[in-house]
Amino acid sequence: MMRLSNLPMVNLLRVAMLSAAAAVSVTACATGGAELANHPDELVFGERELTFLDREDYRHELPGGDVMYVVTDRALPLVKMRIYSRAGAYLLGDLPAGSGGLTASMLRDGGAGDLKPADLDERLDFLATSVGFSIGNTGASASLDSLSNNFEESLNLMMDMMVAPQFDAERLQIAVDRQIEAMRRRNDDTRSIEPRVWSQLMLGEDFFATRVSTQDSVESIDADVMREVTRRIFARGGLVIAVSGDIDADTARAALTQALARLPEGVELPAIPDTLSPRDPGVYTVAKDDVNQTRVTVGLPGPRVKNPDEFAIAVMNDILGGGGFTSRITSRVRSDEGLAYSAGSRFQLGRHYDGQFRAFFQSKNASVPQALGIVLEEVERIRVAPVTEQELSTAIESRLAFLADLYASAESASRRFAADEINDEPADRWRSYEANVRKVTIADVQRVAEKYLDPAQLRILLVGKIDEALAGDGDHGTVESVTGKTIREIPLRDPLTQQPLADAGP
Repeated sequence: MMRLSNLPMVNLLRVAMLSAAAAVSVTACATGGAELANHPDELVFGERELTFLDREDYRHELPGGDVMYVVTDRALPLVKMRIYSRAGAYLLGDLPAGSGGLTASMLRDGGAGDLKPADLDERLDFLATSVGFSIGNTGASASLDSLSNNFEESLNLMMDMMVAPQFDAERLQIAVDRQIEAMRRRNDDTRSIEPRVWSQLMLGEDFFATRVSTQDSVESIDADVMREVTRRIFARGGLVIAVSGDIDADTARAALTQALARLPEGVELPAIPDTLSPRDPGVYTVAKDDVNQTRVTVGLPGPRVKNPDEFAIAVMNDILGGGGFTSRITSRVRSDEGLAYSAGSRFQLGRHYDGQFRAFFQSKNASVPQALGIVLEEVERIRVAPVTEQELSTAIESRLAFLADLYASAESASRRFAADEINDEPADRWRSYEANVRKVTIADVQRVAEKYLDPAQLRILLVGKIDEALAGDGDHGTVESVTGKTIREIPLRDPLTQQPLADAGP
């Protein structure tokens, strides 16, 4: 196990973990001349040491209400920093769609302070410093990677980007042109069409997280709009900063106290909108006739985080389709029948608004009803019949494997602390995680499957050559006969205007 210098290791636990990454001892100890195992069944998995850290030991409050986590590691002369903001695109509804993403790229590329874009690029290259910005739906971040001996200069350059951005007109036009060119390709591949349509199907077309930029909206974004975005997103008072590497807490505190004072003072953030408008259960289709495979998603709304069934839901989904090759959907659709290269499921609990369950696969048009029928069979089977002891054990051990890497590096530890602060996770979240997962029983799995996987609430989306996909191969029924649900058409939208390219069906 990698040890971080200057880390007070606390609460060392030794647990037996059946994980591919676990320390392995083979029959007849694998030392010089020893006999190696002839079969995986002969492998004996040794004990694995888990280390949990108290995040309060690394937490520092900064003037103005910001919070900093510092995890020191002197192995390399590098410092990595991430500044997290709770502000996101939900605050930008009155600004042109796409303003968040364009602002994030221009903060880095548009010049800052007294430095023109090319001069800023040259200085950052000389310092071997990397700076980036990201603005998502419900949060944002700024990242800085630098050598420890030029951390303060690099930090000042980052702050220049945030408080004195130039938003160079020539660079802005290049960025706009790139975005518009990317828009033109929105309908080229079902991989880009499906998530966009599915999001609108499950959240509603008017929800902030489903806003789609257009050519007009992007071309209307100017320097004033981007300054307003920056002011709303990166304001002091509620930031959480993760710092790791060749730096101590006192040095980081002094540098950040001075740097963050340059930011505008934040205001109390409004609640993130959480009223969704999903479309009715049924089968929805988006026609793209120039493909020989159809992408299929099956899902329904789900609960939010901090649900008492959280751990049972996670284990249940690992057995159903989230556990890779051992899961039921993957093994039947992919391995047994050879109907799809990728098939599985996810059950994501919502943090700010309702979560959702999704099963997915991509199959030849004619085999869509057969593969879809298998997915629906497995959803029903896990609801009405107990899983096996072996399935439960495999899912539990698989779910626990990541704990060994939770604090594997200074960077991962600092970012874990910051994420837990942002998400208001309890202090014992990870220490109690194993016990909570191991409490899940066969009865729990069936109970949550029955509770949260209601077949009557399923929405099914097909994106591909719809006529062939609906009809099937003639031997395994049609989509209508397999699902028993109403089929509705969703028109493909113009990539630049987002206007429907054809009238929707009933």
